[in-house]
Amino acid sequence: MGDPLHRVRTPHFDAVFMLGAEDDEATVDNVDVIVTLRNGTRYSATFLTLGAIRRWMEGEREEYERIQFQCPDLVITRDAGVPAMMRVLEMAHERDDLRFLLTRLEPSVLDDDDEDEDEGEGDEDG
Repeated sequence: MGDPLHRVRTPHFDAVFMLGAEDDEATVDNVDVIVTLRNGTRYSATFLTLGAIRRWMEGEREEYERIQFQCPDLVITRDAGVPAMMRVLEMAHERDDLRFLLTRLEPSVLDDDDEDEDEGEGDEDG
């Protein structure tokens, strides 16, 4: 509906939601997000609502992918939409829980160039 990479900035982190072609940021119920703390630490998550999981499971009932469900960085939210998901992220940050809620990403090759400059700066949770 708009830009497939929807960025939300907060004082503590940036979140980039990867919307699908038909997704609306106000109602999306299945979306991947990359969270980058101010110190450069990156995390990933797949946000799903129970409704999105139910629709997935009710698909072709004989397909292996439909009789089980797994997602290593899954975060289930009560409400759909980027604003609801941002509320979860912000509350997790306030509680110092982002590192437990999300999956930490290893630095990319591009990040290695900046590592020497950033070493020793900031704490893990920004």
